[in-house]
Amino acid sequence: MRWGRRKGRQQAVAGVVLGVLALLVGCVDAGASGGPGGGRAEAGVDAGADVGAGRSVPARTVAAPPRIPSAPDLPGSPYAVGFAADAGGFALLARCGKKRCRQHVAVLDRGAGSWRLARSPLPDVTGDLGITAGLTVLGSGRALLTEGRWPPPERTWFTDDGGREWRRGSADASGTTPEVPEGAALVHDCSRPDKEGNGCEASRLLVVLPATGRFAVLAGQPPLAGVLTPAGETAGGLLFASGTDPGTGLPALARSEDRGRTWHATALTGSEKPGWGIRVVASGDVLYALQPGQLPAGEGVKNGLLALHRSTDGGHTWERVWKYRKGVDPRSALGDPVADADGGLTVHGEDGVWHSTDGGCTFEPADGTRGLGGSATVTPLGYLSGGSFGAGSYRISTDGVHWHGFELGDGT
Repeated sequence: MRWGRRKGRQQAVAGVVLGVLALLVGCVDAGASGGPGGGRAEAGVDAGADVGAGRSVPARTVAAPPRIPSAPDLPGSPYAVGFAADAGGFALLARCGKKRCRQHVAVLDRGAGSWRLARSPLPDVTGDLGITAGLTVLGSGRALLTEGRWPPPERTWFTDDGGREWRRGSADASGTTPEVPEGAALVHDCSRPDKEGNGCEASRLLVVLPATGRFAVLAGQPPLAGVLTPAGETAGGLLFASGTDPGTGLPALARSEDRGRTWHATALTGSEKPGWGIRVVASGDVLYALQPGQLPAGEGVKNGLLALHRSTDGGHTWERVWKYRKGVDPRSALGDPVADADGGLTVHGEDGVWHSTDGGCTFEPADGTRGLGGSATVTPLGYLSGGSFGAGSYRISTDGVHWHGFELGDGT
């Protein structure tokens, strides 16, 4: 029985204050008071190696963004877009009337100057069921569509020729795999639902194999308890998984240097309460771990941010650079944070887009923006940022600094 394989992809991050002791190079958690992007420092210091005291992370090499063509004539509105490392991609769109939504698949072939419509195996959606299909890009011309049906089991469809042919499959695991091959996707599979039957108490990691689209159990599971979820992959091939420490029940990460064959648990210094799946992003040698979770009801956000952690040694150790304080923005985050090559960190929240230039110690509104500002996700091609409310406006960036915009769908 499977609950929420994709659950938790739309959650959290946020902001704070600078260190006050000249001898302590680092930043402190946000104080209890202060407006957006700041607060008073606490006596306890989460010391770091490169940030604080007004110093920014050193600038890094930047790169031109990929040139993705627009396709405003595609039918409907896009709800899922993904890319392979070769700049090929897939998009799922839906054109909805009063009682029926017709689903479409568009494909961008490697090196092509335009998108093309492919045959869609996804059925029409009727009534008030909503659009629930999922898209996983597994490499050049390869993708898996997941029905998103409730309750499971879910049907799947796999292509290895750019959507010209689709092979029917299942999201149930079949066999094991010793590692996560290049191009594969790491996903979580609920092995024990909660007492209410609408959540998960424990899960395991599965691998979507890029050659077949088949789900297999990862033979060597991370040494964590609770709900195991993928937490991210760096450009150097480090894999991260999120769960809880078996001894303390507090949030923890596990890292793998050999494509998931072996894992090593790492503590998150300063973690105080369980949250949702942690997400790790990288800018060069600097890693950030975003810890989302439930905030007090009075904050009025759904995708709350509990803490932000930073590592300068490849994820062996972490230090907390920020934690939630009442009323201090950003209090929420949507998608993944963007750790850019200039040393900045950007968070898309429910009440605005927030940017930090000091390693996540403090945040300011980006370009004065307030209100929903879309979200960002990490793809093999780079950061993909989408606008709010399915408008079909996207931006993509290899380095988080230089962006290229493109439009998909006619919005009908």
